[in-house]
Amino acid sequence: MSIRTEAPSRRILLVEDSPTQALRLRLLLEDEGYQVEQVDSAEAALPVLNRLLPHLLIVDHHLPGMQGGDLCRLIRLHLATLSMPILMLTADETPARQREGLDSGADDFLAKSADPATLLLRVGQLLRHARRDDDMDVLPQLQFRQTRVLVAGFGADIRHRLREMLVEEGCLVTEVGYATDALARLAHEPQDVMLVNDQLPDVGGVELCRQCRASMGTGTAVILGIGGGHGQEQLHRLLAAGIDDLFDPNTSLSSLRARLRAILRRRFLEDQNRRLLADFREREGRALRLEAERNAARTRAMLADQLAAVNRRLADQALITATITRNVPAALILTDRAGMATYLNPPAMALLGGEFEGASVFERLGASMAAGSSPVPAVTEQAAILTRSDGHGVPVLFSITPLDGDEGPSGAVVQIIDVTERRQAEERQELLMAELSHRVKNTLATVLSIGQQTRRRHADTDSFWRSFEGRLRALSATHNLLADHYWEWVQLSEVIQHEVTPYAQEPQDVTIDGPAIDLRPKAALALALVFHELATNAAKYGAFCQGGGHLDVRWSLSDGDAPRIRLTWKERGGPKTSVPESHGFGTTLIKRSLAYEIQGETRLYFEPDGLRCGMEFPLSEGIRRGIGA
Repeated sequence: MSIRTEAPSRRILLVEDSPTQALRLRLLLEDEGYQVEQVDSAEAALPVLNRLLPHLLIVDHHLPGMQGGDLCRLIRLHLATLSMPILMLTADETPARQREGLDSGADDFLAKSADPATLLLRVGQLLRHARRDDDMDVLPQLQFRQTRVLVAGFGADIRHRLREMLVEEGCLVTEVGYATDALARLAHEPQDVMLVNDQLPDVGGVELCRQCRASMGTGTAVILGIGGGHGQEQLHRLLAAGIDDLFDPNTSLSSLRARLRAILRRRFLEDQNRRLLADFREREGRALRLEAERNAARTRAMLADQLAAVNRRLADQALITATITRNVPAALILTDRAGMATYLNPPAMALLGGEFEGASVFERLGASMAAGSSPVPAVTEQAAILTRSDGHGVPVLFSITPLDGDEGPSGAVVQIIDVTERRQAEERQELLMAELSHRVKNTLATVLSIGQQTRRRHADTDSFWRSFEGRLRALSATHNLLADHYWEWVQLSEVIQHEVTPYAQEPQDVTIDGPAIDLRPKAALALALVFHELATNAAKYGAFCQGGGHLDVRWSLSDGDAPRIRLTWKERGGPKTSVPESHGFGTTLIKRSLAYEIQGETRLYFEPDGLRCGMEFPLSEGIRRGIGA
């Protein structure tokens, strides 16, 4: 019959020295779902109890060494195991044996011959009242161990009787013959009890007790073995020497067994009380620390809230200040009284970088101070040239505003405005005005020259106007291109594209290719007129006068000490060409203007498949390699 009474997570410690009986009980309990750990002696059960308390202890009454009753008495001395259920098994079913087992602390007493169903019912009944796993969390750590007893100076007969009795009580016994050996053993390993013969070969038992108390204190209980009777005076002398008790080794040891149990029970309870007190103090200290930490945390939280509010206000103010200082175009610098920079806004960092480290801002700006005046100058607006670390001078306007403190100015706010672009704009405007005046004069002279030369080669006004207007438009287009580039540098490819593209029927009819060449206005205007004449000629008689024609304009730059630009204008796909019988103003302009304006050469080749024009001119102040070429 199987009777399952408890959940399968219940743990049972089985103390049984008979392998057959232990196997039978273990299989019976494990079939019911219990977790069973089995040991064969009470001594072996102690480390198991230290490691993990079971929910139920099943112990055999008769065991080798420490008996089951002694193990029960030891378990009942500890607070953590005071209520742990214990079931004692025995083959002796007499009422006296049952009384002895129950008196030792067992909760139930069962004969080994009982049937399995009865055993399981008793186990289930005891486990119903067993503790839960978390019931003992607040108790100190268990310290079950065997009692250590040192036996010193007894003869072989008495020593054998003492060992037999002590082993039955579950003690670990160490035997020595001399007092010096006893002291050395005590120094090596503390002992719970020392049984000392009154007559030792080297030192008397009383003297050994004195030496033991002097070196070890009261940690070891000393029981003196002395034969025969002893009077009251001798008893007082022995007790004054530090002896805990007396026994007669030549009589029955039952009295010694009872005294030994009483001493060990008292010492065990004292140790447990010390552990409980230490544990209580530790927990009390931990509770006080936790309370202090909670109070500190609440205080920190309150301070943190207040600090957070202050920080938010400061952050808002800092954000406003930072937004203003970041977005103003001027460079702003905060300095101390000596003029050393303490803060630079982004425009200041962009303008100055880290140049002012180790240098006074006032001195670098050349701010003059009157003798005996404040160490911080007050400047409304002043011009200066700020020399950077690379030696480049930057024109600036600056002002200095002292910051008032309790003991005079504590520093200053320096505002610096980079006026480089303003100066450049002013210089560019002056240059453009001068260039405009010069160009107007040159342009008027050029227009007059073009008009005179065009009039000579046209008999009627209509043909004159068409040629004259076209040349003026080419000149105007180039002027616009130069104006877009502030009358400075313009690329050769742009000049060609402006003059040629309007005459091509499709953009793909023109190929323009060559290295980057930059032109000054004078060279750009001269070349623009030449390319205009070539383009209008191509529209009238060459590649652009009918569909399918193509113009290829390419140039290269020669190497050497005096590099020259070689440009080729080649038309294909137009009407067949031949050398003209007479030359007009356009041909004259093509051949002579480059020589006059940029010291160049021009040659025309009237080839059957189209006109080819070769140009060559040197690099000069008005003609240079393109930037990056």
